[in-house]
Amino acid sequence: MRIAIIQSNDAPDSQQAMVAWLTAGLDQAADAQLVIWPELALCGYDDAQRIRRLAITADSEQMSQIAALARRRQQTLVFGYAEQHGVQLFNAVRAIGPQGETLANYRKTHLWNGYEKALFTAGNRLQTFTLAGMRFGLLICYDLDFPELSRLYAQQGIDCLLCISATSPGYELIAHHLVPARAYENGYFVVFANRGDTQGAAPCIGMSRLAGPDGNTLAALAGAGAGIIAARLDVSIIQRWRQHHPLLADRHPQLYQLTGY
Repeated sequence: MRIAIIQSNDAPDSQQAMVAWLTAGLDQAADAQLVIWPELALCGYDDAQRIRRLAITADSEQMSQIAALARRRQQTLVFGYAEQHGVQLFNAVRAIGPQGETLANYRKTHLWNGYEKALFTAGNRLQTFTLAGMRFGLLICYDLDFPELSRLYAQQGIDCLLCISATSPGYELIAHHLVPARAYENGYFVVFANRGDTQGAAPCIGMSRLAGPDGNTLAALAGAGAGIIAARLDVSIIQRWRQHHPLLADRHPQLYQLTGY
């Protein structure tokens, strides 16, 4: 499967501009079957008022237009956005398939610091979807710090974890160490689609990348700013690696039961 990771360093300035902004990204990734944007791609991360203003609902006109875009381009779009649901606001990622169908909608379960906790409601469930014979799981930024989530996805049989992010300076270790560790310990691909903002109150490190099931980095951007990664996911790589290194099969779950866990 051909994928593209779009590392954005800006965001639409209005709800009406969202489709044009996504289209500009797709123009750089015309050959990709699956295109992934970072956390809160459609509104930016660092301005709470802007996030509230650009929040959209699942049945909004903007979401319908994005679905039409996916159908017109025959591509699967995975993007972060602020989801308005009644009085609640969620930090969410949505996957829309090539027929314009919603494949999954994941709400960030582990909110980072007081800023996010004051602004968003935490989600409470994992989400997977299947595309072209591959199974995908979704996480957002801080969620990746909790190995339980990545392992639960492994137990659900995913082939690739899509983690969108707004990781800031000082946390380069996430790209360098945590992303490959999650891939290695679960034997699947990990896509890390990070924001590349260089301006504003919350600059990000960029460093978007793809890690293979053996933990090796298959493609990466060196730093912040706008950029794109084009790569290919081959499920046979997972199969060969797990035969050579059957970590999941060799587990002893009876040893891992913790009181009150």
